Amino acid sequence: MGTSHTQSVQDTAGLSVNGVIIGATPAEINARADDSAMVETVAAAGACSVTVAESRLALSGAGAVTLAAPSKPGLVKVITMTADNGDVTMALTNVVGGSAATTATFDAVGETLILVSNMGAGKWSVLAEIGVTLA
Repeated sequence: MGTSHTQSVQDTAGLSVNGVIIGATPAEINARADDSAMVETVAAAGACSVTVAESRLALSGAGAVTLAAPSKPGLVKVITMTADNGDVTMALTNVVGGSAATTATFDAVGETLILVSNMGAGKWSVLAEIGVTLA
């Protein structure tokens, strides 16, 4: 017969597998599994969510948005312009690596920026830039 594995869910401490806490609460696991909860449409100047996986830029005109530093390692963030009503400039916080940019400018539908948070939590690394101007 196969080996028995024990898995328990702890409400406040996170998911525990064989007694080892892996750092995700049941609410976080449920939110990541819900595709609709992982997409936001940004229709006005302001902040993009750090915890939502995909931000769709659809401002009603040119404007500015921000993306704060991540709070956890391993987060993947995809930002795509879905409506071109003028250039959208995004202020980036704590981007490191070859593209250590502080701003990203989106000026056409489909332009996409893909980021991942580093193991040293609090920093983004650029995985891909498609048409986006980084400076």
